[in-house]
Amino acid sequence: MKNIDYDAVSKVYDKVRTGDSEMVGQITRGISLSSSSLVLDVGCGTANNTLLFSEATGLPIVGIDFSLGMLSKAIEKVPSVGFLQAPAEELPFHDDCFEFAYMTEVLHLLSDFEKVIFEIYRVLQKRGQLCIVTQSHDQIANRMTSRFFPATRYIDQSRYPSIPSLETSLTNAGFTTIESRIYRFAPVRLGQDFLETVERRGFSMLHKIGEEAYYSGLERIKAAISNGEQLDYSAGYTFVWATK
Repeated sequence: MKNIDYDAVSKVYDKVRTGDSEMVGQITRGISLSSSSLVLDVGCGTANNTLLFSEATGLPIVGIDFSLGMLSKAIEKVPSVGFLQAPAEELPFHDDCFEFAYMTEVLHLLSDFEKVIFEIYRVLQKRGQLCIVTQSHDQIANRMTSRFFPATRYIDQSRYPSIPSLETSLTNAGFTTIESRIYRFAPVRLGQDFLETVERRGFSMLHKIGEEAYYSGLERIKAAISNGEQLDYSAGYTFVWATK
């Protein structure tokens, strides 16, 4: 399976991917923090969701990512946030630093997600919360990209931990009050923006498939749009909450 060069991806990432206010809204509605509570954004990327979270809460945030290319974009975008280059498997913080931590669509990119969960547990304060936004294997199967690029379904089902295995890992790390909440986003009609994202390989799993599979799926999307097909899609996500 191909590796992804996120420093290279960072050069086009913000042209095809934006923050998700609906996703961030679900996170902020689930927390109750003081104005001084320190928040950790694990795998912040170019800070699209970091920016939305900062604007929504005004809380002090630290963002970490392993890609310098992604972080350079993040620093330009949100200079008020502290950003650090670090692997999520080895968080460069003392124990009991943060009151809240979150990851949005990061879990499948980690080399050792169980170690990351133990690390987040370590740096959270007692009764601190963690929110992991991910997708179940059924939600992956129902993606629009899985229709046009069938190989991505099986690739991502192998990359994403199942929800039961994630819940088990959280329990093993010491977390309590674990709850997985299924959420379906407002439906949208996909068109030229979706096509442009695919053409720029703005979805990470498109870097994992072969050229023939990629171009075949791209042509099917172009044909569907050209034929006037209404590509209505409502993304499904799972918000996994845990308390230390």
